[in-house]
This record gives sequence, structure tokens and C-alpha cells, in this order.
Amino acid sequence: MMHSSMCRVQRGSFVYYTCRRLPVRHAFTTKSGGVSTGACESLNLGFNRGDTEQNVRENYRRLAEELNVDGARFTLTRQIHEAEVSVVRESEAGMGLTRPMAWQSDAIVTALPDTPLIGFYADCVVTLLYDPATHAAGVCHAGWRGMAAGILPKTAHVMAEKLGAHRDSLIAVLGPSIRQECFETDADVPQAMERQLGAQVQPFIAEKGAKFHVDLQGIGAKLLRDAGLSPENVIDSGICTMCHADTFWSHRATHGVRGVQGAVICL
Repeated sequence: MMHSSMCRVQRGSFVYYTCRRLPVRHAFTTKSGGVSTGACESLNLGFNRGDTEQNVRENYRRLAEELNVDGARFTLTRQIHEAEVSVVRESEAGMGLTRPMAWQSDAIVTALPDTPLIGFYADCVVTLLYDPATHAAGVCHAGWRGMAAGILPKTAHVMAEKLGAHRDSLIAVLGPSIRQECFETDADVPQAMERQLGAQVQPFIAEKGAKFHVDLQGIGAKLLRDAGLSPENVIDSGICTMCHADTFWSHRATHGVRGVQGAVICL
């Protein structure tokens, strides 16, 4: 069930979701609102999905216009399912869109104003983070490997250590992603998560016959609380990308033939 603080926003064909707890420009995009065609119809934000560069850049232009952000300063993650966190300084603003990509980081954080950060999802958990006390922001992408490697608490740690963010005021919103009822795996996934995170993940793993169902959002929320975030500041959107594959691209639902959504935050 969608969290009560989440809102669906529609302007014309442009549809995205926001969270009332985040008082800065942000969005979890959907398929709708762009110019791409075929399997990437219509607001595809990925340059590596077989779409034309012209279409993708026009989609970014439309997204920038909708959120009232500077499109030339969109700063992208390069997601490799690991636990690297990078701080975006002025010399990195625009990385991946108007400047060559120079990192492989599943999470990026910043204190720069007017610098939209974007992470990508099509089932993975992308979390937007914001500290109103120090005006710092971040975006963190986590599939099960990144979640097992602890990238979410590491992102909070980097925001605290490098940007001065206060853990007790830091807000984290876990965006639309594949949820436990749809995230069916073989034994290797829960075994790998238990190896890295220990017995604390067991309550979030359900065994169903020969298969397992993993609650990535539950694990992520617990790790953030254990990292010092207040329980009321850790918000799970409650939206399943696979259950709502009419609205969102789901990697599983499309067998990988798809576009990609973005989670954006901008100070």
C-alpha cells in the first residue's frame, strides 16, 4: 500500500510521484511524459537502453522543465551494484549528461544548490535523502547486492562525515521498487545477504517452497534506522514496480526489454 505521504502528480501526459516529507524539488518518474518510442516509451532516462540520444536528451529537457531545475546540471550515477558513494562538487556538476562520466558510484550526495542528482530504477530500490538541518541531499541506488553491501547506511554516513548532515534530522524516502511479494529468488540471494548482513535479515526473508521472497525495503529501512535515522524519517513509498508495470518499467515484468525511470532531488 502506498505510504500516506506519497503523492501522484500529473500534468498533461507527465506523471511522477513525490513525498510530502521532502520540502525540496524531487520526483520519482514513471514511464509517462517523454518522447521515446517502442520498448522505451515514453520518458526513458537511460542512455544504454537502445533509445536514441536525441530522445533521451529531450526527456531530460522535459523533466528539467517540469521540476524547474537547470537541465545542464543534472548529475548522474553510474550504477554497478556496489557500495561506492561520491560527493558532487562544482567540478562534477553535470556529470553524465553535459560532462563525461568519471565515476562508478551507485550513490551520489551534495550540498550544492541547483544541482539535480538522479539515480535510476526499474525494480531496484532508489532512495532520496535530505537533511533539512544542513541542507544536504543524496540519491542512493540499491539492488540486492548493494543492499547487502550496506550502501544505504554508507550513504547516510558519507552525508554526515563529508557534508555535516545530522542523522537525527536526515529524511530518507525509499522509492517505487519491486516488493517482497514479487521479488522471488533462488537460495543464493538470501544466503549472500545473510553472509554480509548476518541474522538481522532473516525476518525479511520468506521461504516459499524452493524459492525465497526478499523484503529489500524492510532491510533498507532497518539499516537506516540502525545507522541513526529516526524511524519517523525513514519512509517506504509502498509502491511495487512489478505490480504496477503499467505505470513503471519493471525489469522482471519486461524481461529486461525496457526504459528506465529516474529518482531526482535538487537543493
